[in-house]
Amino acid sequence: MFQPAKISRIAVATLALALVAGCAAPPPQQTAKASTSAEEPELAGAWYQVYFDSNKVDINERGQMIVKNVAYVVANTNGARVTVIGKTDRSGDATTNMALSQKRADQVRDALIAAGVPSSRIDTSWTGEAKQEIATADNTAEKRNRVVDITVVKPQGTAYRQGN
Repeated sequence: MFQPAKISRIAVATLALALVAGCAAPPPQQTAKASTSAEEPELAGAWYQVYFDSNKVDINERGQMIVKNVAYVVANTNGARVTVIGKTDRSGDATTNMALSQKRADQVRDALIAAGVPSSRIDTSWTGEAKQEIATADNTAEKRNRVVDITVVKPQGTAYRQGN
């Protein structure tokens, strides 16, 4: 089933990684011809989410399975890069939430490294209570906003290796 909201989130996450990794095409005023798909990174696996309990940074069992899946995709995709973005809900103050989103992103990054993803291929950031999945009022707990988004992209032209 076509889900435009998911596709647009994937596109935004992919673009964010491209900008961080320096893979994005130059702005239109710098190009003499139309951009080709060869200039843009390609999604290697999928867009993943690791959810957290309120005020927690521990990765639960489901989150550990996601980390292992991401590590598998990276291990089987030449040149894959991973972007990790920590987020929080709006429960609590903004400063505390910013620090909490950083800790969550760092926790996922460290778990990915422990699972075999080279640290040089991971870009980590955090947004605190900004850029939420579900818009809420201040001091509102929303479990879908307590998340770390993970996106795996591969450089154009690289292949996914089957059966190592």
